[in-house]
Amino acid sequence: MRQIEQRIAGARLGGAAALATLLATLSLLVAPPGRAADLGGDCCADLEERIAELEATTARKGNRKVALTIAGQVHHAVLYWDDGRESNTYVVGNKNDQSNFSFTGEAAISKDLKAGYAITLRLRDNVSDEVHQTTDDGGSGFVVWENYWFLDSERYGRLAVGQSSRVSDTAPEHDVSETGVAAYAGVQDLGGGFAIRLKSGVLSNISLGDVYNHFNGDTANVVRYDTPSIAGVVLSASYGEDDIWDVGAKYEGQLAGFKLSAAIAYSRVTDENGLNNEGDDRNKTLVGSAALLHEPSGLNALISGGRRDFDDPALANASFVYAKLGWLAHLNGLGPTAFYGEYGRFRDFLSNGTATNLDPATAAVTITGSTAEVWGLGVVQHIDAAEMQIYLGYRHHAFDFDLVDGGGAAVASPGIESFQSVVMGSKISF
Repeated sequence: MRQIEQRIAGARLGGAAALATLLATLSLLVAPPGRAADLGGDCCADLEERIAELEATTARKGNRKVALTIAGQVHHAVLYWDDGRESNTYVVGNKNDQSNFSFTGEAAISKDLKAGYAITLRLRDNVSDEVHQTTDDGGSGFVVWENYWFLDSERYGRLAVGQSSRVSDTAPEHDVSETGVAAYAGVQDLGGGFAIRLKSGVLSNISLGDVYNHFNGDTANVVRYDTPSIAGVVLSASYGEDDIWDVGAKYEGQLAGFKLSAAIAYSRVTDENGLNNEGDDRNKTLVGSAALLHEPSGLNALISGGRRDFDDPALANASFVYAKLGWLAHLNGLGPTAFYGEYGRFRDFLSNGTATNLDPATAAVTITGSTAEVWGLGVVQHIDAAEMQIYLGYRHHAFDFDLVDGGGAAVASPGIESFQSVVMGSKISF
């Protein structure tokens, strides 16, 4: 029996199923009321069999020195869209904060130094920036989002090597409104694959994703260093690919009932293949955001903006500004209820100087600039007991183009339909 007890103590239990198995096993050792416990050969044989089944089905980590944490989220939504002539409703994976799962862990090397790792896989589960008028299928499979190791010291800071966030990653996304699942500065993530429709009824060869971009740095194969936090300020630098480097700073703090979150980053890209072989778009980018929450009232606001200057003189310099106002209220026992209104203006993200036929019935024109404006409003209900958020949001998009003909003379922009969307969805974390 002592050997059996040792095997029970050594078993690693993985979730409710394993716990149920253990309880069933232990029940064999407890005699029913009015009966003496039978610890004979049959009992022990059955107990051995149940423990063997438990050991065979329980998840184990590779060693006892490095921790293992599995976390993630599932995020799906119903997206209604209307491009002025056609409308439909799709079920999508919301790219605003898409479904993913991660494996992370760390181990102490000394009192002040620890080593660790992170692996994050994102699901291309019909994601909302890939569906469009002619398909409700937005891809499938997995994307490796992060895969790196790190050394972390409270005294000296943190060093990470591998596929990790660049310093400019999340720089334009600081937000304390608790509404990012429904709306944030990355406007292209919700409907970016849809084509802009002309008043003539023709679908252009230009998508929403062509005219929106919030300059987020995302992840890349880099070496990154972050200083320790000094009065809430962290300075950072990253370098990698061939060649991409970023420097920046972020701040998190509270003062007199206000919560402030802010970041700024400068990036230089000279990689001729671009990030992920996206092509040569060598540029300099300055981007940042600041968000403020008045905790007693729940009123909050954010401003995000950036500018990108291209090395190629044929490309116009692009810029954007995005703002959000919100109210974080406690109206029920479920969790915070967050209301928001948003506005964004994105200039010259489509200015490649190449000829295009916006409408086959007209002559080819050259696009020298673009303007896209978006406004929206919505609400997010947090359900704390289930680590869940449910939301409803509306957006209205309007577009305009700067055009010239073959001789360089200005051409009036054709009539362009507005684009509207309603999104209703939920994210649950684990």
